[in-house]
Amino acid sequence: MKEVLLYIWQLPQNLLGLILLLWYRLFDSYGFYQYAKEGDVVFYRTHLMPSGISLGKYVIMRHAWTSHYKAYRHEFGHTKQSKMLGPLYLFVIGIPSLVGNIIDRLFHKKWSYEKQEAWYYNQPWEKWADKLGNVTR
Repeated sequence: MKEVLLYIWQLPQNLLGLILLLWYRLFDSYGFYQYAKEGDVVFYRTHLMPSGISLGKYVIMRHAWTSHYKAYRHEFGHTKQSKMLGPLYLFVIGIPSLVGNIIDRLFHKKWSYEKQEAWYYNQPWEKWADKLGNVTR
């Protein structure tokens, strides 16, 4: 019962995550892989994802968590934010994170990777995800 209530509490992001997951399963010609599960959070890997995204209990990433452990832990931190914020997650975390990612990709092309990474992960919602995921930068 607890799992059902948690799924409903995170329903907006869970639905978006499920839709995105199904889309990648349909269109990833390289295959779609489940590669980790931590608690009730399921991590998926697809070659089509440019980086990573956390939507409720669904985390979709381009890279395997073994080679990108910080990214894996960071996305796990976002799943904890989703559990805390419920239906507010998309407005408080999801949209600002997406906008920050777009700004970084569009306007910081000439920056070094280290400078881009420092800028992006210095945003308050990203710092919080790092803290919840036990990521040290």
